Amino acid sequence: MNPRNVPVHVRNPSNCCEFCVQLFALKGYFGHDIRIPLMSTKSSSTTRDIIRLLGHARIQPVYYLIPMALAALAALFEGVGVTLLIPLLNGFLTMDYKFLLEIPGFENVLAFWPAGIQLRDRNLFLFLIGFFVLLIVLRNVLKYVSSVMFSYLTLRALHHLRKTLFGRYLSFGKLFFDRTSVGHHGTVLADFAQQAFFPLIKLGSIMNAFFSLCAYAAVMFFISWQLTLMAVPLFLILHFSMHFIVKRVRTESRTLTERSKDLGKKVIEILAAMPLVQMNNAERAEREHYSRISDEQAALQHRIFALQQFVVPLQEVIILLGALSLLIGMSYLLIARGESTPSSFLVYFYVVMNAGTKLGVFTEFWSQIARAAGPVEAINAVLEDEGKERVADGREPFTGLNTGIEFRSLTFAYTEAKEVLKGFSLTIPKGKMTALVGATGSGKSTVVQLLTRFYDVPPASLFVDGRDIREFSTATLRDHMALVSQDTQLFHESLRYNITYGMENIDEATLQRVIKQSRLAEFIAQLPNGLDTLIGDRGVQLSGGERQRVAIARALLKDAEILILDEATSALDSRTETLIQEAIDEAVRGRTTIVIAHRLSTIRNADNIAVLEEGRLMEQGTFDKLIRNKGSFARFWEAQQFA
Repeated sequence: MNPRNVPVHVRNPSNCCEFCVQLFALKGYFGHDIRIPLMSTKSSSTTRDIIRLLGHARIQPVYYLIPMALAALAALFEGVGVTLLIPLLNGFLTMDYKFLLEIPGFENVLAFWPAGIQLRDRNLFLFLIGFFVLLIVLRNVLKYVSSVMFSYLTLRALHHLRKTLFGRYLSFGKLFFDRTSVGHHGTVLADFAQQAFFPLIKLGSIMNAFFSLCAYAAVMFFISWQLTLMAVPLFLILHFSMHFIVKRVRTESRTLTERSKDLGKKVIEILAAMPLVQMNNAERAEREHYSRISDEQAALQHRIFALQQFVVPLQEVIILLGALSLLIGMSYLLIARGESTPSSFLVYFYVVMNAGTKLGVFTEFWSQIARAAGPVEAINAVLEDEGKERVADGREPFTGLNTGIEFRSLTFAYTEAKEVLKGFSLTIPKGKMTALVGATGSGKSTVVQLLTRFYDVPPASLFVDGRDIREFSTATLRDHMALVSQDTQLFHESLRYNITYGMENIDEATLQRVIKQSRLAEFIAQLPNGLDTLIGDRGVQLSGGERQRVAIARALLKDAEILILDEATSALDSRTETLIQEAIDEAVRGRTTIVIAHRLSTIRNADNIAVLEEGRLMEQGTFDKLIRNKGSFARFWEAQQFA
């Protein structure tokens, strides 16, 4: 009794995926419970997961039925061709092919026999050879077309799966990326997607092998059912001897997935922090750390490769021992009992050896399934909705700000351990400038990131025009907002691409006006390719002030009615800050502006200044009023005057 056997109902499969799972698992279609111990539960689970991935990749498993049908037809031709070997050998040994005329139905073939060609042995032999060659050619053509179709479908599935995964990543909340590694996500997209579908690339071989085995089984029973019963234990021994190897490969695959994740994460971290590494003379330590992870990955890959390569020699030894047993059985049936003919046994022996090779294809396939277990689990983790920290999207389009923005007793925490905002309340009127001031960690940037919907807020805690912000579509809200952050985000593209990012149909006159407003015109004029100059990874070829001016130009070009400046002048020298401040003063006119400022001198003209301490609003008012109150803001101001 095998505890791994699971009853499978296939009379009315609920969907194509489930049907194909059962079909690919080599389970039957008999309308009742069947139990075939071909795969372990874990392998079957991985197979089902891979088939489900096809749905995410927009490839219905039913599409594979066409190449499967071609593979079945190729196997039929192969079976007929192998069967023809018996009369070919018999005629060759006896030098007489007249027995073909006694085969029932052959007279129908003679109707197409060319007139004038006599039915001699040589002509019959040539006919038989020609028919045999035709069958083999047709078999190979069909196998080739089937394999190409399997490969095409799988590569298309891989292409769509990568797009699906990338789209999923784009839909996740910022908190998800705060808690995970970018290096791991890059590995999932670049490597794990391909590794997960690698077994499907081999699906053409496995289906050709499956249908060939069916044809071989029919030929074997046709030649000698006694020998076939003797051959069954050989195949069972071959299967179960491979089970241990497949199990080991699956275990090593999960460990290899973790090491690949660590390696990808390390590469991204070090390359992104190269100045820090070099400044602290940590090249040697990082090289050793990387080498250690890479060595572990290489060792795991070697172990998996060694296990997979062990399959073929072990398989050949088992087949050889089984073949010797079959030779003894053939000799007994031929000599002692006088059953069948030598040519029949030669063909039978040939079929058994080929069947053993086909079983090896199955073993390799299960090994690939086992190796894909780790990548499939990593991909499924991305496809699951749990833990993705999505920001709930509203249904109402936001058409523009009418009255203002209001925070009402908002309490927010990134983790349960610490609240960042505690009962925060603030009103931001339309068309006014509101400044947020406070020490590092007081919650200023969190206020901005909640307003821009990078993180979700509790219900009834943040209102726009008197309505809960959660009711509005996130995309339409952001259409009316422009953000200049202290952490400038730039791409390894041209200046033009970075300034116009996310915007279409920008005319040159508007672009040039914004460039002058952001004080970039003189800088761009000095570049060899002007606006088409590449600025390097994350804008590394620009200075800090130049990067922020590009970000300001982007915000000005968007011409949004809500302008958010998060430390927009923090990386500028005094001269550049003065120039940018003039551009900002011009840009904020008539707009609802929220400014997070470290230099308090830049917010003298703010309509309202809100002072935060440890997530609470401590005081608010105009610049002069807060100075007269001699509270927290006055202390910040005095500290900067003497700094």
